[in-house]
Amino acid sequence: MKKYGKAYHLHDLRQFPDWREADTDAGTPLSAESIVYLWDDFTVVKSPIYPDKDVLWNTVTEDWQRFCRDTLHFEIPEDLRYAYAQSSEEQSAGEASPRLI
Repeated sequence: MKKYGKAYHLHDLRQFPDWREADTDAGTPLSAESIVYLWDDFTVVKSPIYPDKDVLWNTVTEDWQRFCRDTLHFEIPEDLRYAYAQSSEEQSAGEASPRLI
């Protein structure tokens, strides 16, 4: 389940040497200044409201994750990390994890 996403200009993500955008059905062409959203699972989508729709990038590799951390400085904010730890503990215990809004 995706819990955290961060907005970026598309030109920032296009710096990744292996970047290849997936075609989407949204119709509006994307420019370098388009805002897109990088999620905690390192996928990129056009809309924060529909994190599984209009996926632009879902090729999650170690190089991509390193680029996101080192170049984009992408990380889960410290004040939200507790939710990830709590969620992991609950999943280990077999409980349903709460969804962050």
